[in-house]
Amino acid sequence: MAGFDPVAHPLGWRNLITPGGLGLASFGLKLAWTPLQLRLALPESSLADRIGDHVPALVASIAIALLVIRIFQFMAARRLGAPPSKLMRQIINLLVWAATLGILSATLFSVPLGSLVTTSGMMVAVVGIALKNMISDLATGLSLPVKVGDWIEVDGQLGRVVEVTWRATRLITRSDVTVIIPNTHLMAKPFRNFSQPEPYFRDQFRITLPVSVSREQAERVMLGAAYQVEAVASLPVPPELRIHSFTNCGVEWELRYYVPDAERMSGIRYKVQSNLLHALRHAGIDLPPTLVEWRPAPEPLSHRMGGGLPAFLKGIDLFASLEDEDLTQLAEKLTPKLVSAGTAVVSQGEPGDSLFVLKEGLLAVTITGSDGLDTMVGQILPGQFFGEMSLLTGAPRSATVIATSDCLAYEVGQEDLEPLLRIRQGLALRLSEVLAARQLRNAPKLEAARQSLDERKQSLTGQIMGKINAFFRLGPEVA
Repeated sequence: MAGFDPVAHPLGWRNLITPGGLGLASFGLKLAWTPLQLRLALPESSLADRIGDHVPALVASIAIALLVIRIFQFMAARRLGAPPSKLMRQIINLLVWAATLGILSATLFSVPLGSLVTTSGMMVAVVGIALKNMISDLATGLSLPVKVGDWIEVDGQLGRVVEVTWRATRLITRSDVTVIIPNTHLMAKPFRNFSQPEPYFRDQFRITLPVSVSREQAERVMLGAAYQVEAVASLPVPPELRIHSFTNCGVEWELRYYVPDAERMSGIRYKVQSNLLHALRHAGIDLPPTLVEWRPAPEPLSHRMGGGLPAFLKGIDLFASLEDEDLTQLAEKLTPKLVSAGTAVVSQGEPGDSLFVLKEGLLAVTITGSDGLDTMVGQILPGQFFGEMSLLTGAPRSATVIATSDCLAYEVGQEDLEPLLRIRQGLALRLSEVLAARQLRNAPKLEAARQSLDERKQSLTGQIMGKINAFFRLGPEVA
């Protein structure tokens, strides 16, 4: 047993109050009866005399029976590693009380034990024939490889076991519907137990992607979507991706990941699929149509990696104010970076003059404290950027960014952005406003100050604006 609970433990002091109290009462009655018998001058072998002699023994037998029940329940809990089920407790009670009744009948009331056993055997035979189905359910219930709390699926019904009785097993489905299954029916058909041997199990779903999507890109997009869910990433078994089949529409992929329990399976699958939808949108991947009548030859890999980048950059708030011509010019200068899982994109404290935009995969942001310990402070999802302060102000990297899964990111260097800053009036101010708003939004808690939020934003915008002008050597008129 993992711990000692005075309430739930079979041998806890609260569960021993009743047998202990009855034992003391039996001892007290025995001590008090002899003086009372002499004072009342009861005739020997009279009814009152026999009752007085038998009552202490009867009370003591009940106390012993209760104590034996507690001991058997404790032994069952030790063997099972969990509290015994309601059905097992009922059987223990029945056997102990039947044995107690037999012993009391033979000792206190002089009933021949042989006759009692013979009569009981005949009664058991008659009752067994009459109630053979109920007895079959009972025997099956004792051998069921399920326990209360397990998630099982029977005949398409998925539910949590809440009770195992003499005849049936009761489930509660995820829709809060009660399903009662006879024990013999449960053992007669195959059923799935999602809680054994481990509480976590594998879930999967399939999706068809175009043949133009490479294996590496599919892994970055789909595995990154699974790793974004904390309940999946925290389990000891990592997600995996497999090719299920090749169809006329494309390649059918199967994403496999583990969930901690069946109750959360639907919610976790929704989170993974939502993340996948978000990642596919940012990666520029459209699901193929069901019917394909014409398919153009696939573009070269270099074209596919750069295709749709202006629209991708337009969806990022840092570049949202740029004109289409500027976005096209900037997209042509982006440098794609394929990052393997576990590799650092940037490291805290190192110099830098570029920012990165994540297109596929998942990145983790960590900060090294003064004690030398790394602390994870956030994640970077597809469509988000990082390293902007190094690009715009020349500041060293403020955090370490590590790839959780294989990733595709694009790097924007100082020389790529500088021409636009010199040509486009007001661009530096707009970038400063975006970065100031982002810093205020990402601050964990702002200390109480006299300045309002707009004043703080205006002040921070001015500070960043000054750093951008100094780093790119821009004149005041550029702002």
